[in-house]
Amino acid sequence: MLRINLWVSAELSWKLFEFKDIDEARGSKEIKDRGIMIGNSAKIGYYATIGNSAKIGNSAKIGNSAKIGNSATIGNSAKIGNYAKIGNSATIGNYATIGNYAKIGNYAKIGYYATIGNYAKIGNSAKIGNSATIGNYATIGDEENIQDTFVINSLCEWTIFGFKGHLNFGCKFHTIKEWEKIFAHGTYKDLCKDYKKCKQAFKKAKKISKLF
Repeated sequence: MLRINLWVSAELSWKLFEFKDIDEARGSKEIKDRGIMIGNSAKIGYYATIGNSAKIGNSAKIGNSAKIGNSATIGNSAKIGNYAKIGNSATIGNYATIGNYAKIGNYAKIGYYATIGNYAKIGNSAKIGNSATIGNYATIGDEENIQDTFVINSLCEWTIFGFKGHLNFGCKFHTIKEWEKIFAHGTYKDLCKDYKKCKQAFKKAKKISKLF
């Protein structure tokens, strides 16, 4: 049995609807009247919420209790984690992965093959480029634009993710200028087991970031 929350205008509230399976839901009056499109081979988890005019691509997977906003677009083969929230008119690219409990803002755009970590927050109208990776618990502000990306391994205990002008160590995400101040003042002493290695890793990452 498939259970999906849908908006009921007359009651001004969300209501749980039950369907035998995804095929029955796709062809139902409840789904069609709300302008919702569900692609072939798509999967929708228990108690997910689907907003009006939302589009779920072919082979996309929507996690349990995830919330898809009004007019949001979920690309083909994209994966939306459990309890994740996709804002109104947001676009999730083909093959993108949105982690559990992640929040994607209204009108945000997530590129093809991009990965958004668990509990990460992407602001309203933010743009995340193709194949970009945003780590767990990271926060990207409103209207920020993350395009070129790189990954650096083995400089310290963390895999460092670099974005245009930004670096992500573990769950800490800052601009390069902010990292300069952080290391100059010895902030985040517990960031690495060996703080000196973290500082050295930052210097190398900073040089590499200039190539992007």
